[in-house]
Amino acid sequence: MTSESENEPRKVPLRIRLPFATEDEFIERYGTHVTRGGIFIATKHGKPEGTPLSFELVLQDGVRLMRGEGVVQKLVLDEQLPGKSGMLVRFTRIDTRTKGLIDLILERRDGLKAPEAPVGSPSQPPAVPSKATPIPMPPPKKGPVALGDDVVLGIDLGTTTCRAAVVLDGQPRLVPIASERGAFALPAMVAYDVAKDRVLIGSAARKHRVDHPEQAVLGFKRLMGRRAQSKKVRELARVSPYTFASDPEGDVGIELEGRVFSISEFASPLLRELKNAAQDFLGRELTRAVLCVPAWYTDHQRAAVLTSGQLAGLEVVRILNEPSAVALAFGFGRGLARKRVLVYDLGGGTFDASVVEITGDDLEAVSTGGDNFLGGMDFDARLADALIGTMDEGPKAQLLKSRMTIERVRDAAEVTKISLSDKELAPVHVPFATTDEHGNPVDLRVEVERGFLESATQDLVERTGQVTQAVLEAAKLTPQSLDEILLVGGQSRAPAVRKHLERMLGRPGRTDVDPAGAVALGAALLGHSLVQKERGKRGLSLAEVLSSPIGVAVKGGGFRRILERNTRLPAEKSLTLPVQAQQTLKFAVMQGTSVRAEENEYLGALSLQSERAGELNVRFAVSADGRLHLSATTPTGKVAEVHFATSEASEAAQEQLLLESPLPGEDDVTRSSKSGLFGGLRRLFGAK
Repeated sequence: MTSESENEPRKVPLRIRLPFATEDEFIERYGTHVTRGGIFIATKHGKPEGTPLSFELVLQDGVRLMRGEGVVQKLVLDEQLPGKSGMLVRFTRIDTRTKGLIDLILERRDGLKAPEAPVGSPSQPPAVPSKATPIPMPPPKKGPVALGDDVVLGIDLGTTTCRAAVVLDGQPRLVPIASERGAFALPAMVAYDVAKDRVLIGSAARKHRVDHPEQAVLGFKRLMGRRAQSKKVRELARVSPYTFASDPEGDVGIELEGRVFSISEFASPLLRELKNAAQDFLGRELTRAVLCVPAWYTDHQRAAVLTSGQLAGLEVVRILNEPSAVALAFGFGRGLARKRVLVYDLGGGTFDASVVEITGDDLEAVSTGGDNFLGGMDFDARLADALIGTMDEGPKAQLLKSRMTIERVRDAAEVTKISLSDKELAPVHVPFATTDEHGNPVDLRVEVERGFLESATQDLVERTGQVTQAVLEAAKLTPQSLDEILLVGGQSRAPAVRKHLERMLGRPGRTDVDPAGAVALGAALLGHSLVQKERGKRGLSLAEVLSSPIGVAVKGGGFRRILERNTRLPAEKSLTLPVQAQQTLKFAVMQGTSVRAEENEYLGALSLQSERAGELNVRFAVSADGRLHLSATTPTGKVAEVHFATSEASEAAQEQLLLESPLPGEDDVTRSSKSGLFGGLRRLFGAK
């Protein structure tokens, strides 16, 4: 339920236990008193007309049937026929379960499913068991809900867990998830139960993964918007229990039972579950959201996140970088004077470091960096490998043949890692992990010291420090110029991580920000601010920076930067090219920090034609949330939006684009040896 603001009248709480044992009995005996817009509640103690209610109807055993809010439209009193006394209540808000029950009632009663109508705008009133004529209900409102009248959901689509938050009474709050027994975290896992032909998410998918690791996908956030032939994807494919494949756009997908699913398709059920949980929590329909992404995400990855939201039935009003969301959650309500904050975000699968300046409710990102393949999952895998290494050679060889057992060891490693954040010693026991040379079962049983874990993962911790140092250097900052250091993300709880950062920066980081929920809370605050601005009120101010350079591939395999890293957004810049009449130019657009095109992320190919000789101007514009938009002006002055050519998605087409770019390159790049270039391309595209 939502809480009333100070300006709204207090809603009268009403909980009614109905004389029905089952939902079917309620539908059969009481369904005639229910419509999409309201309900007749039989009671001798009705409330005056116009009374706002917060109601809940339950069965005999206390199981909830309907919950929501409404207004008394008509009071019916008949002392001689008490069963016909009651209140005609018009819905103003109902939860998702109630809406589904109403759909079922109408379907059974009328023989067809009634058309959708907005909550609070019924097409006909509920039946009143008396001779009184019901008050006509207002006609349904047409069109979408205005942003100023909406609630915007803040979502953290994490690598290992997902969370959602909303702003209630001016305060951000995490959303409880009923399917996870009211927990605030939804495991970021999706499984396909082949035997029962059904999709499982969250804890149900995790349970299914125990016996069918090849049917359960975890950590797909790392694959979001990645090209199928990229180096990182090929590395992951070698150690993943499920099969990677290329989708029609050239992006990596997951193959299950002969069908290739895009990564966006895997993410959308999780987003839909978070949306439904928030609707139940608020008792109203939600359609808009702010989605958070790692700051280091490219344009193509952000586009994939947008697709996930659309598949889940969400209008994504903003994409927000995770470190900025953390800074928003930290600065909210503090009325800070100008503070320069380092956000160190080491989550389950990605790492971000950003310097952000906060002044009151204004936030400006200064410098950002990250590693989308560095997080808690890597610490788990490293410890699991070390645990397996303690076994005798025979059993170890047998264990490594079973992907199911390897996943069991990784799960045990994760539990042990978490335990060692508070303890110096933790036991590990994986029963029946493998067999010996005689076929006898062998357990993996060992006690792990914290030092053992820290030794196995030391280089991972140091990598986070290197990224952090690069972020500071890019902004020409020193540790002494920082006012605060915020540690967030589950893996930031590790003592080794905190000690390393303290040694590097000369002071401990703050841990009073919710390390797990800060991202979702910050996203909800931004969503609420957008609503406030729509209402004409002041909202917070947020300025992001471009995470990594965007540019084009040039002759000789080089990379020409168009927009530099840490450019304040929104931003735009143009590339001017001389062209001949009827000439067609094809070249690749990339994003990354390397001087070599092959080492950066391939965003897509542009194919442009000029009607006459002159100059072709290509405009690169990046929006406030890091999305790239392209347009071109021809020598005739004609301006048109341009899009990446889908025909250039194959690895062969990409290789040809990099080899045959018509754009001139820098001298030191064009002098690269042919063998060196082809060697790099073979590494990029996996050629034999």
